[in-house]
Amino acid sequence: MKSPIRTVIIGYGRSGRYLHASGLRGNANAFQIVAISSKSEASLRQASEDFHCPTFSNYQEMLREIRPELVIIVTRNDQHHAMACDALTAGCHILVTKPLGINQHEVADIYRAADAVGRKVFPFLPARWGTDFRRIQEIIHSGEIGKVFSIRRAVYGFATRSDWQTRTECGGGIILNWGAHLVEPPILLAGGEPRHLFGSCARVLNPGNAEDIFHCVITMENGIRIHSEWSFAPRGLANWFVQGTGGCIIGNSTTLDVITGQPSHPDDPTKVKDMEGSPSTCRTETVGEDLFGDPVAIYQDVAADLSGETPYSVSRRESIRLLALLDGIKTSHQYQKLITFP
Repeated sequence: MKSPIRTVIIGYGRSGRYLHASGLRGNANAFQIVAISSKSEASLRQASEDFHCPTFSNYQEMLREIRPELVIIVTRNDQHHAMACDALTAGCHILVTKPLGINQHEVADIYRAADAVGRKVFPFLPARWGTDFRRIQEIIHSGEIGKVFSIRRAVYGFATRSDWQTRTECGGGIILNWGAHLVEPPILLAGGEPRHLFGSCARVLNPGNAEDIFHCVITMENGIRIHSEWSFAPRGLANWFVQGTGGCIIGNSTTLDVITGQPSHPDDPTKVKDMEGSPSTCRTETVGEDLFGDPVAIYQDVAADLSGETPYSVSRRESIRLLALLDGIKTSHQYQKLITFP
């Protein structure tokens, strides 16, 4: 059996502790947490208590002293690029929480730095492992709802925040925070490449200067339209609404309603009742609670890649494409124009 991968974590807040550390713990045969870095003294005390490992307030000092194999970066968005490049230069593989960088140029630069030292980059996009996403993908591929022509993905909240996520200078804003969850999974379900995008955003409730709602419409090369939205409401629309020529899927939290039927073909289109279609059938499914992925399963996939068994599912092209789309929402809003992708 191979020795566990010597792993360090930079950033030990809520996500670092409850998401990433738990994923590593669940793969203890594959990963060994050998050090943790944080700017917070309280987080360092907690890390020491949790793992009885060395802790550092300076991540660069940790890289020099510990010489890890894998670095997990769970910090502010604007810090990802510099930390990723430092870790790669130190000869480490990296896993970076979403977003990998604050724009497509930072992401491309991180991959260039990885190429220069022969190390791997693992973008953390947990919605790919989501129970709702994976079940919807299976239903679409089965052909049960016919040919898909529209996919809507939406999440709503009704609480403000006042941390760094409200400031653009820190890489904050709802597009970078939620875009990976709301834009990329529908793209994967649609298949193919995006061709056009129109986006809008605004700051409605949060303090700071970063947008706190966004909406975008993406047209895929195969004609499928994608609508993605994060907004404020005490009660929102469906989290998923997938339309096909033979039915639809309506998803809310862990519940999926799969509704199938056949459209009417009336001889006289003016007879509105005749245009309602044949009676539909509906079944309700319940999926698992890991709507944003089980961290143990995600880190199992990281381990499988590092051991040479199976490649990690997120490619370089997809990572850069995602940030190009998120950049496109901002550019489209700023100039009120349609963004075209080659």
